[in-house]
Amino acid sequence: MEQSLTSKFPIEFIKELQNHFGEKIAEKTLKALSDKSSVSIRINPLKPIEEFSSDTSIPWSKNGHLLKDRPFFSLDPLFHAGCYYVQDSSSMILETLLNKLKPERDGLYLDACAAPGGKSTVLLDYLNDEGFLLSNEVDGKRNSILREIILKWGKLNVGVTSLPTRKFIDLNCAFDLILVDAPCSGEGMFRKDKFALTQWSEKLVQHCAITQKTILDELTPTLKEGGILIYSTCTMNREENEYQIQKLIESGDFEIEEVDLSDYQEHLIEAKIGEKTIGHYLLPGTSTGEGLFISVLRKKTPSENEDYSTKRIQTSFNPPNEGFENLYPQIPKDLVYWELKEELFAVKNHSFIEHLAIPLKMVGLPFYQMKGKNVIPLHGMAMANLGLPSIELDKENSLQYLRKETISLPQNLPKGWALVGFQNKSLGWIKIIDQRSNNYYPSWLRLRN
Repeated sequence: MEQSLTSKFPIEFIKELQNHFGEKIAEKTLKALSDKSSVSIRINPLKPIEEFSSDTSIPWSKNGHLLKDRPFFSLDPLFHAGCYYVQDSSSMILETLLNKLKPERDGLYLDACAAPGGKSTVLLDYLNDEGFLLSNEVDGKRNSILREIILKWGKLNVGVTSLPTRKFIDLNCAFDLILVDAPCSGEGMFRKDKFALTQWSEKLVQHCAITQKTILDELTPTLKEGGILIYSTCTMNREENEYQIQKLIESGDFEIEEVDLSDYQEHLIEAKIGEKTIGHYLLPGTSTGEGLFISVLRKKTPSENEDYSTKRIQTSFNPPNEGFENLYPQIPKDLVYWELKEELFAVKNHSFIEHLAIPLKMVGLPFYQMKGKNVIPLHGMAMANLGLPSIELDKENSLQYLRKETISLPQNLPKGWALVGFQNKSLGWIKIIDQRSNNYYPSWLRLRN
């Protein structure tokens, strides 16, 4: 192996890579980790655009594109409109797994370690408007990022929690599918995240493996019999991957759910226990993106308590205010509303969670609030892609709007609330007053460059 490679990475990491995958693949991976990372995006099917149609498609993602160069995403109004998400191409393999597994859409899903939110958007796209997703992130700062991504993606059948996984134990058998994208030592991200490389150690790997087992032990009782568990990490060692899956199988509660990924075999490396394939790796140099391990299991055994419907009702949902309904008759009638700090969040398929006694950071999207008898529309209604009319802005005006600056508008517009958009995609609300307008783009989302 080239000395230039061995000097860049911890020797213990290199040895494990060689023992695990063999000399040839290890060297190929290390060379790729020494190069620059790829850039990829996944288009929101709720808000289709043509902007990236000339870029390379990602084989396992219908809406994924590998970009030639990294653009300034922050200066693209369509990015702020939630038309696409910047996501590593390896992570998009989840899309193909779901489409081949075909788990019941009319169910309750959990993304247990969800931030920044890319895999939650994949789950929401699969569910479409069926079922319900709980997207959980315990870290407060990362949870804020997660809520921003969920808000921009525009789906209403989703709730966000910020709970340690032990808090889900009381929800015996609540979930039809659980995704555990576990916190890990980050080996697959070395070229994208230099901090991951500098902090790596064998001790960190062992610490992460203990954390991963704890998370799995706490969550597996909440999965229904016959339910799907998807386990993934962005690392490449057996301690955090194969050995975790082996423990689940040896518990007697799980079996491997085989998924045919032969169409993508040139990009994948099989993960095995003995002769049995238990998952797949996507490695830098072999695949198009960063390092990823992923495995799918099905729960064989029932939990002690299959009935969670007797939990006290923790979440209250209500019909919309009459004034709001009259002002926006286009809003679907099957939505209910959840209140947080005087903001009303529109929710779809709320029956999946109304009996779950858990604190929620967000459910659905913020649609409106009442100030006396006045209806104040909120940003979530702009992001939900409801077909409401909008005032078209050019790119310069769109960026000014996103900075919460004054924008130029056509003359003689009617007074009142209006949406503004770019290329027919909503950006947010303004209020037209005489010959000027007030910018109601959320301050916490404001573009700062």
